[in-house]
Parts: sequence; structure tokens; C-alpha cells
Amino acid sequence: MSQKLDIKLVFALFSIALFWGTTYLAMRIGVETIPPILVTGLRNLIAGGILFIYLKSNKQLESMTLSRIKQNIIISFILIILGNGLTTFSEKYISSGLAALVASTIPLVVVLLNLALKHERFSSKILLGITIALCGIYFIYHSSIHDFVNPQYRIGIIAILGAVLAWSIGTIYSKSVAVQFGNILVDLCFQMLFAGIFLVVLQLMIDPHIHIFSWSFRSIGAVFYLAIFGSILGYTSYIYALSKLPSTKVSVVNYVNVVVAVFLGWLILDEKVTLKMVFATVFILSGVIVANYPKRNIKLNKDAR
Repeated sequence: MSQKLDIKLVFALFSIALFWGTTYLAMRIGVETIPPILVTGLRNLIAGGILFIYLKSNKQLESMTLSRIKQNIIISFILIILGNGLTTFSEKYISSGLAALVASTIPLVVVLLNLALKHERFSSKILLGITIALCGIYFIYHSSIHDFVNPQYRIGIIAILGAVLAWSIGTIYSKSVAVQFGNILVDLCFQMLFAGIFLVVLQLMIDPHIHIFSWSFRSIGAVFYLAIFGSILGYTSYIYALSKLPSTKVSVVNYVNVVVAVFLGWLILDEKVTLKMVFATVFILSGVIVANYPKRNIKLNKDAR
């Protein structure tokens, strides 16, 4: 008996795969003239504000219990403030394609964390996938080893690695609480507004002088693009997909991001794409697919979170 096709889930996975790939380019353009912390803060304030107006006008706002507020603050802090914020910050110092390439290891980190938490069973398939992906990571850093003498490059790499860890932890945590509350849009609205306010205040504490007139229309447009396609469509789709599918299956959709991001970075920003980067992409994506591809007749522990 065939299951009914979930159109919302299909659209959510499509949004994650395509729109999030374009956000790497938008983040790179945004940080050209706007501080990275503000890029992330403003995009979430705009997105959260739009969701709030929508919920208010449709009378869908719900009261928040202390437990619900706590869970949303934790998710917002890990996924948006740390995960999204560090990704944006990294693109001040490294290319959008490289950031997306490193970020494509998130599904592998999710698998490793799930193994550590005993949500999955270790197998030769997972070991093979990790080994293949490590070959890709080797190509990334072997081709850029000379860049590590540049302190700004090191900052960018450390930031994107921190973002990978945050997204991986946040993905597993979000999955564990995804079905505990009511309207998912209310939770997302709260998360975005909390992150937006937190990051804007943080930027004002770091540097109270915001030179708005130095911002280019190109960067401002990128922030609005991130708000609509990255936060409202992309992030909402990601959280929705987590409520319907195991975290490993949702995270693996991210492998499409790197292809989109590298291509757009090359096409629009003239970012250099070397043969080693191509090899790295192939190895990492192959490793991710192998490690996450479901094995028939093997039932994973719990829901394969």
C-alpha cells in the first residue's frame, strides 16, 4: 500500500537543497559592507517580524509556557546564533564555496554524534563513508595549506568548523523536541526574533557606531534575500522536515547545497574553483551519501535520529 505523498515535505526538502545553497552566496555579498553579526541579526529580525505579522493577522499566535520558551531559546542559540552566525562570520574571511564545502560535512558529524548517543549502530558502511569523506577533507586542506599562514583565513576556517558542530548538535536536539509543542511557525517566529535581537544587541555592544550609509544596496538586498529565502523558507523547511524525518535523512539533503554554492560563487563572484576542490566535493558528497544511505533489513535504534 503506497503512502500518500506529503507535498509540504517535498517542498521543504527542495527548499533546503536549493535555497540554502544560494544563501552562501548571499551571505558573502552581505558581509561585503555590513558586519557579519548584523547580517545574521537583521535577517532574523526581518524574517521573525514577517512571521509575527502573519501569525497575528491570522490569529495564530499562541501563549508560550516556560518550558517552550526554554526549548526555543536553546534551539535559537545553537542553530541560528552559533550555526548561522558563525557561517556568516566565516564568509568574511573565506569564499562562499569553501564555506559550503566544509559545511557539507554536517551530515557526517550528525552520524558520528548519533553513534556516540547510541541513536545509530556502527557499521562498515558508515566507516566507509567517513573514510571517503576524509579523503575529500584532505583535498580541501592540502590545497589550502599555504593559506593557514594568513590569520584571517584561520579565523574563517575555525568559524565554519564551529558552525558545523553547532548545526550538527542543533539538528539532533531539534529532532528530539520537534513534536512536543504546537504551531511550528510560532516557535520559529520566537527563535528568529530572539536571535535577531540578541545579535543586534551584541553588535551594538561590540561597536555602537553602525555606519548605515556605508552599506551597499547589494549587501542590503542580500540581507532581505537571506530573510525571505534563507530564514523563512529555508530554516522553516529545515525544522519542518526534522519533525517528519530522522535527522540523518534531513541533514543529508544539505549535500546539494555545496554544488549550488560552489557553482554560484564561481559564476557570480568569480571565486576560484580548483581541480582539488572538485575532487574534494566529489569525495565528501560520496562519503556523506554512503554513510547515510539506508541499509535494507537493518532496523536502527529508536528512529535513527
